[in-house]
Amino acid sequence: MLFNKSIFSAAGVIVAAVVFQAPHASADALKSSFDFRIVEQDADGNEVLAERESVAPGETIQYIITHENVTEDNLSGLVVSGPIPDGVTFVMDQHHSSLPATFEIEAELDEDIPGLEWSTLPAMRKVVDANGSERLEPVPAEAIEAVRWVLDSPLPGGGASKNSYRVIVN
Repeated sequence: MLFNKSIFSAAGVIVAAVVFQAPHASADALKSSFDFRIVEQDADGNEVLAERESVAPGETIQYIITHENVTEDNLSGLVVSGPIPDGVTFVMDQHHSSLPATFEIEAELDEDIPGLEWSTLPAMRKVVDANGSERLEPVPAEAIEAVRWVLDSPLPGGGASKNSYRVIVN
């Protein structure tokens, strides 16, 4: 089964959420872009990022989120996030930030707490065995519903942040 490129487009799937706090900051303070590429190998076995119209199960997609501070002011408190769409699975250890940031995943970590929770990696979730005893286990990649980076320091005026992560098509 092939998936059309529009299924994985910025408008249909990914939203980069940014929260910022700066004097007189507005939504116009950031120029944002979202892009994605299909991870392939060239004839020499080197990894390349390709633009294609479709993807197939087992292929890897790399999402790229870029934010540029178009003001002269530093923007602090930035959080860059992206969902893990239905039909794909997050690839652990395949995330990057051009700026120092704390990386977190969102998943159900405790079934006793309604909703999803954020955690740094390695993330653990509480499970209850058939006999009622509780234990912690690593959160499986397929349970991750979103990712985010909490930038460690303000984004300087004129500066940019580039964040990327990968998923595999189920």
